[in-house]
Amino acid sequence: MKEFPEPPQELDGQEPSASGDYLKPVTRATLPQEIVAAIADLIMARVWKPGDRIPPEKELAARFHVGRSTIREAVKSLVILGVIEARAGDGSYIRGGTSDLLSGAFQWGMMLTEQNLGDLVDIRILIEVECAGQAAAARKPDIGATLTQLTGQMSEVWNQPKEFMRLDNYFHETIAAATDNPLYVSLSKTIQSLVGVWYPQTFQLDRTKAATLDEHSAIAGAIQANDEHAARQAMRQHIERAGERLSRIVDRSKMTTPNVNRLLRT
Repeated sequence: MKEFPEPPQELDGQEPSASGDYLKPVTRATLPQEIVAAIADLIMARVWKPGDRIPPEKELAARFHVGRSTIREAVKSLVILGVIEARAGDGSYIRGGTSDLLSGAFQWGMMLTEQNLGDLVDIRILIEVECAGQAAAARKPDIGATLTQLTGQMSEVWNQPKEFMRLDNYFHETIAAATDNPLYVSLSKTIQSLVGVWYPQTFQLDRTKAATLDEHSAIAGAIQANDEHAARQAMRQHIERAGERLSRIVDRSKMTTPNVNRLLRT
């Protein structure tokens, strides 16, 4: 594996990576998703190629004018998506195009836009509503109990957004597993990878967490009651409402945040 080439420029006494001309400051350090979008733009523009080692955390933070924790969060999201491989003691590398998630979730539309959000909601309805109906029809008493338990655990980590998100993902993956269809399980994991990158922004709001718990309770109750129609309806409502909540945040961000892709090309 080759390292990313470095040009003869200086940054805080160190030589920065060759991508310096592409790395521009973003204006809202509170949204690691902007960094994810910027890195994605570099990869799709072939500035960073499979096998390249990305610049160190300190350099990326300086280039984007954000804290190192923001960079760390963005890189972690890309690791979850299978776009970046983190090697202990050796930095982070762009993964090859054979990665299942790179060829699926990443190319399908990893960067958060109104259009991509609508696409994600559509595919979630197509896959997850069916999974909920099949889970109810399966009449497995332990599934409903497990989902109810997960919802309770989410309420216990109310002030821990990352753990709340992890349990949210597992809730949906548990429903997919109840279908006993490995394709649904695989699709669910891909979908939840994207959900895990995009939706944490909404979990900073108490009303969002409260709504999510209520909607999960309705889904769990319907599945436990073996009510296919109610399970499908509850899942559809949950996905649509979650999409609406994130859409409102995207709309607010558009009012205050310039397009990162445009920043990278200026």
